Amino acid sequence: MRNSILTMVVGLTAGLLAYSFYYNSFKPCEEDTLECQLSWIQDYLSLTDDQFEVVLAMHRDHQPEVNQLEQQILVLEQRLASLEEERIENDRIDFIAFYNYLQDKVDLDKTRDSSTESFLAKIGDVMTIEQRARFDELLKDFKTSLSEKS
Repeated sequence: MRNSILTMVVGLTAGLLAYSFYYNSFKPCEEDTLECQLSWIQDYLSLTDDQFEVVLAMHRDHQPEVNQLEQQILVLEQRLASLEEERIENDRIDFIAFYNYLQDKVDLDKTRDSSTESFLAKIGDVMTIEQRARFDELLKDFKTSLSEKS
C-alpha cells in the first residue's frame, strides 16, 4: 500500500514538472512587441541574431504600408455598409456605385497581394537556401490552410 502511494506521488510530481517545463518552453508571448511576436520564426527557421534583426527592421519599415492598406480596407467596408443601408432603406440598388466599389476592392486586393509578395520575397533574401526552403514550405502550408477555410 505504501509503495503504491509513493509511486502515485512520484508519478504526479514528475507529470507536473514535465507539464511545467513544457509549458514554459512553448508559452505564448507575454509582451505585445514585434520581437516577441516574431521570436518563434527565429527558432523555426534557425535565423541568426543578425538575420533576425534584419527581419525585424524590415517588418518595422513595412508597417506604415500595412497601416495604409488597413485604412483603405476600412473605407471600402464603410462604403459597402452605406450601399447596403441605402438598399435596405430605399429598396433600391445603385449599381454604378456598387460597380465602383467592386472595382476599388479588386484594385486594393491586387495592391495588397503585390505588397505582400514583394515583402515576403525581401524577407526570403535574408535567408540561406535551407532557411528559404523551410520558409517557402511554411508559406505554402499557410496558403493551403487559407484556401481550405474559404
